[in-house]
Amino acid sequence: MANYTQKLANMRSRRMGLGNAALSANFREAVALDSISEEFSEAYEKRAKTDAIKYALGAMQALDAKYTAISFQEGDRVKNQLGPCLQSVGISATFEYQGSVPLDIHIRRASDIDLLVLHDRFVTVDHTGPRAQTYFTLPLSVLDEMLKLRSQCESILTQKFPAVTVDTSGAKSISLSGGSLQRKIDVVPSHWHDTAAYQVSKEKHDREVKVLDKHERTLITNRPFLHMRRIEEKDGRTNGCTKKVIRLLKNLKRDSSKDIKLSSYDIAALVWHFSDQALNKPYYLELSLVAETQNCLQFMLNNPGYARTLDVPDMSRKILDSDDKMLALRHLKAEVDELATNLVRELKPIYLDSQDFIRKSLAEAQVF
Repeated sequence: MANYTQKLANMRSRRMGLGNAALSANFREAVALDSISEEFSEAYEKRAKTDAIKYALGAMQALDAKYTAISFQEGDRVKNQLGPCLQSVGISATFEYQGSVPLDIHIRRASDIDLLVLHDRFVTVDHTGPRAQTYFTLPLSVLDEMLKLRSQCESILTQKFPAVTVDTSGAKSISLSGGSLQRKIDVVPSHWHDTAAYQVSKEKHDREVKVLDKHERTLITNRPFLHMRRIEEKDGRTNGCTKKVIRLLKNLKRDSSKDIKLSSYDIAALVWHFSDQALNKPYYLELSLVAETQNCLQFMLNNPGYARTLDVPDMSRKILDSDDKMLALRHLKAEVDELATNLVRELKPIYLDSQDFIRKSLAEAQVF
């Protein structure tokens, strides 16, 4: 039987921000001395008395909005230094956030936040689009402009945040951590690319982002806002349960003894392919989501040919695009199975070692 006392402690630690260097020593000490005190308890802990149930419920919940707000505040601090300084050297830029934090599927209080720095002097255009001819052509080298943007960002951030560790070694991002920052910020120099779909809709989710790889001296296409839009749409159709399952699987991956080679992006993409009907549960049937997750992952494992055809939400690649990821899927399913077994052991005075019994028990389990 798995040690859910330790898993629960690990999850609490992430949600409280323990081990994050940006938090004050006094705060870390206070939480460490009384990590389960009423002061730091959350609503999910009051809904159950046993560890596996507390873990499952807690692993699904969003972090308190006030801690997520700090991530944006810290990102804004960086943005507010970069914007005017870039303007002073002749580079106009706009800023956007991407990733798990704006989607609210992050599982650590002190999660990193990605800040896109978008060169605003130009866009590139899909010339097959219906409005391509309405764009002005500027006599410039896009790559040179992007390399200049990267160089200026590195210089400005180093100067404006002298007490912060500014790591400029990354190919696609500049990372800031420590010092006065309460969160790690990844600054991503990039520019807009107006697709044919965007030229018609003018909707941000149809717009692509080109990210500079300074090592390869090339530009890489990303569609972060299409990914975010499609996850949000599915979450809306499923009573908020899409994000609950994504958070659950991310926590299970983090607490596994195995190296599960699926990224946060991959996990969100897998859940995007789960049945809406399977995920649409009221809050008091949250434990039934564990059984539904078992069913959906098992279907993928039973049908590997189908599983390998599944695209990420922005359609840029296959999710399970390597043998390592297929193995990781199996390991992740094993973590869900183990949790399901432990949940039913805690729920039922008489436990039967049967998958049908486990799934039926979870489907009926009401936790208010």
